[in-house]
Amino acid sequence: MIIEKVSKNDEWEDYYILSKSSNKHYMITFDILEGTVNCDCEDFKYRKENLKFGGVKISDKKNHCKHIRRIMELRDKLK
Repeated sequence: MIIEKVSKNDEWEDYYILSKSSNKHYMITFDILEGTVNCDCEDFKYRKENLKFGGVKISDKKNHCKHIRRIMELRDKLK
């Protein structure tokens, strides 16, 4: 995976991931004010649709996709 931080401010952080194996790209967004995280991959969309409020808290690791998990591992190093 190739990871790039796209933008960051006091309200959100955006990361761009390019998968080397599939050549697909995904955008991961952390909403700092709401404490939520989103990814635009199909796996995450499926997980999100099955949640009560349609969103995933940053602390809700069981509902993160592999892209969010990878960003969470590297997030402090990318700051």
